[in-house]
Amino acid sequence: MKTLFFLLAAFFLASCAKKYENDAEMKVKLMMMPAPSQNELADEFINTDKNPTTRKLIKDGFVEFETSDLEKTKNQIAASVSANKGYISSDKQNKAGDKISSTIIVRIPTDKFDSFLKSATQDVLYFDNKQINVKDVTAEYLDNETRLKTKKEIELRYRQLLIKASSVNDVLNIEKELGTIRTEIEAAEGQLKYLSDQIQYSTLRINFYKITSTPSLFSDQIKLSLAKGWENLLGSLLMVMDVWPFVLFGVGLWFVFWKVRRPKMSNHSA
Repeated sequence: MKTLFFLLAAFFLASCAKKYENDAEMKVKLMMMPAPSQNELADEFINTDKNPTTRKLIKDGFVEFETSDLEKTKNQIAASVSANKGYISSDKQNKAGDKISSTIIVRIPTDKFDSFLKSATQDVLYFDNKQINVKDVTAEYLDNETRLKTKKEIELRYRQLLIKASSVNDVLNIEKELGTIRTEIEAAEGQLKYLSDQIQYSTLRINFYKITSTPSLFSDQIKLSLAKGWENLLGSLLMVMDVWPFVLFGVGLWFVFWKVRRPKMSNHSA
């Protein structure tokens, strides 16, 4: 029994040592391989700005103003969007009481942001609210770009190792590593694509509204008053329900006092 246990332990240790040796050998092969040339990587990398010193900026803003003609303002914004090669990503309208408002979210090429804002709001005398924000993401962009380049170099080395693999075990190990690095590359590409989109297209949220004065305004106020009165009534009932024991006790106390007081009042009258 001891001999069998010793043989099993020796076999297990030998298997672990063999696996460690294979993993170490593959890593050594990976490190010894020459770095891929720029020509080999040319088709792998995404297009980036040739000037590494160009700042990567994300620009967005929000403006709010009153207008006398909602339809005219909306058409003016749409025309400005088309003229500046942008697009509308959201268009909503809302009515509350005597106020009708529209909210349009626009994506505009960053280099046309200022000209678009000027043409889209050229008839606005003053803004109720105006906020323009610029965020510098140069460091984040370059960091993601460098990480992606490094991961693609590693992927290429693994592919070269896979071609030269001489055993099934090596092939399986390399394919496993390739799957992991490919997942990391896709995640890095997605993040870089998102940053590129935010840099290339600025976002502007435009909220404009019109104050209306119609005969229905008085009826709306009546409805609001009735609803508020009903809510107050319900609130009073809930308050009474919260203190009902005290109310019941008070009524009982008054009843007892009245019963005791009544005979005395009758005798006094007599």
